[in-house]
Amino acid sequence: MKEKKSLKIIALIITLILVVMGLNQQAFASITTTTNTKNITVSGIEAGVKVSAYQLTTVNYDYTADQPQAVPYTWNSSVKTWVDANYSAYSDPENFYKNVTSNSDEAKEFYSALAGAIKAGTVTLTAKTETATGTASYPVTDEKLTGTVTFTGCEMGTYLILIENGYMVYTPSVINLTPEFNKTSNEWELPDSMAVTVKATKPQVTKNVTDTAKVKDNYSTKDVIPFTIVADIPTYLTGSLSKTYKVGDTLSNGLKLDESTIKVYGQKGSGDPVELTKTTDYTSSVTGTTAFEIDFKYDQIKNYDKVRITYSASLEKETATNIGGAGNTNTAKLTYSNNPYVADSTQTQETSNTVFTYGAEITKTDKTSGEVLSGAEFELTKDSSKLYFVKTADGVYYQANSSDTGVTTTLVVDNNGKLNIFGLDEGTYSLTEKKAPAGYNKATESKEIKITDANLDGALDDETGSTGIYKLTFPNTKGFQLPVTGGAGTVAFVAGGVVFVGLGIALLVIAIKKGKKVNEK
Repeated sequence: MKEKKSLKIIALIITLILVVMGLNQQAFASITTTTNTKNITVSGIEAGVKVSAYQLTTVNYDYTADQPQAVPYTWNSSVKTWVDANYSAYSDPENFYKNVTSNSDEAKEFYSALAGAIKAGTVTLTAKTETATGTASYPVTDEKLTGTVTFTGCEMGTYLILIENGYMVYTPSVINLTPEFNKTSNEWELPDSMAVTVKATKPQVTKNVTDTAKVKDNYSTKDVIPFTIVADIPTYLTGSLSKTYKVGDTLSNGLKLDESTIKVYGQKGSGDPVELTKTTDYTSSVTGTTAFEIDFKYDQIKNYDKVRITYSASLEKETATNIGGAGNTNTAKLTYSNNPYVADSTQTQETSNTVFTYGAEITKTDKTSGEVLSGAEFELTKDSSKLYFVKTADGVYYQANSSDTGVTTTLVVDNNGKLNIFGLDEGTYSLTEKKAPAGYNKATESKEIKITDANLDGALDDETGSTGIYKLTFPNTKGFQLPVTGGAGTVAFVAGGVVFVGLGIALLVIAIKKGKKVNEK
């Protein structure tokens, strides 16, 4: 009995083991016609971009034997036609997978060329397409790369992922959704989901005033203002249909471009910039004194990381110069192919710089009555140096260099007693009267004009508006006047005169008498 009982227990244990083994086999289920699809997720991309997944190959799987067939891959028919014509060595996809290393230059060239053929319509494929939620925005920061799309129910095979319509330039990505052999379960399996590694370049453009002697971007109309534009060069692979790459600049009416100063450089990493050659590396177009554009030849500059453009401009000595307020803007624009496999598809990025300049308004008045006076003349100095100006209208002057045509150091108020001095930068100035209005005393003391704009917003620190104009009233007093004839003053002067004459006569008589006495002795 005991032996039979033991045999029953052993049998029960064996049965339990077999059940457990069966359950384990169920946990590592084989690939079937109903479990042969998985999801592909693309993340870490810009919001709002369009993502397309093109299936290039299918996996030949023997569902009865639960294993890949002897020829595991088959090109999509349209892809195969293109491969036969352009890459005949890879007509058998097995040769391609065996001989082409992932992320190699050869792989990049192949997939780039294929992407170009797909977008050009040479290869006809139906894509799975999704759009990441949200809207792409510039500048692109890592914090903004929150876009995600998921393609569900993807069959086994190789997929080409193209991402379009963002500010970044995305290179083709490839993912293989293929069975993997699990040595533990001794079965072929598909991963639960596949994540795509996205590759992209993030072109950005910056513009700065590069005068290291200046603390802030405010200048006078006598200054030369140096600008530097730096733009990243995106990566375009060999098969790209569009490689547009341009950098331009537009200046406001208050700024004047010096075309002769435009210099163009390529830069690799932190190395020294290398000056590029016009016509060989780029072409340029200039519109008057307010705009230019550099059109780069991508294949000539692709080995650089950035381009650097320097040029100089100046503030116009005329009313077009914006004093204070909005300032004088200049906008750099980068135009580039953001969808390299779509001909003539471009994206633009802009960055602006603002240069401020200021002025002073002097009102000449009678100190007593407040009446405005004309005819006064002034000089303006800074740091004890006399400043030069050009006259653009009565009572209106812009700061200039001593070598400029028609310069003067004499500033004359207009008939309304106004003197406008424009094109000044921050600092302390001294205004000295050189000639007073007719009939008035010339001021013996200079007046200070202090221009400060701590916020660099075009508004002086001591004004409530944003004119950038320092306002100063400069009064004069009338000169010394003789008393009016017939008045009390005249009587006093006459009386005083009579007394002095009488005293003079008396002294003279005494002197004569003393003289006679001396002579008689």
